[in-house]
Amino acid sequence: MQPFHTVALAITLALAVAQGQPARHVIDLPDSQLPGETSTAQTISADLLRQPLSRKAKQILQKAQQAADAGDHSLAIGLLETALMKYPESAAWTQSMLGVEYLKTRQFAAAVTSLEQAVQLLPRDAVDLSNLGFALASTGQYDRAERELRRSLALDHGNLKTQQLLDAVLANILQPPEHHN
Repeated sequence: MQPFHTVALAITLALAVAQGQPARHVIDLPDSQLPGETSTAQTISADLLRQPLSRKAKQILQKAQQAADAGDHSLAIGLLETALMKYPESAAWTQSMLGVEYLKTRQFAAAVTSLEQAVQLLPRDAVDLSNLGFALASTGQYDRAERELRRSLALDHGNLKTQQLLDAVLANILQPPEHHN
């Protein structure tokens, strides 16, 4: 049997990449536009909207998103780490984005740390919970991964990718121990 992250990596990187986008829509809003006035189909957590961003923090996060979109994940990570140091009040936004970048670069232990902090700041964010579940499973913490994925599905019942990821975690948990890597 293939190791967990080989089986689920394609599912979750697509999940992390797709789900990392909502923050960008809010970051790109003109300062005069209210967050509720977005015309995008994606939704933003009300808890996240309560986390204001200074103009300078917003600029760094925009640059990080542009770097990530261009495939320069190391630059994106550097920018996000800088944002955390200079603008700790941006952590609710930054930790989530940083966790996704760590997932994209297969730095799973670092992703766990960032996403745990994101979930602590925004405990009702289904995206962060799902990404944390993947990061945990990738580090062999299947029981915790299952718990976080179930929490994510409780908030976002119809998320097929999170359900597929939970199914992959459960399949790995149910394998005899000698099959775990």
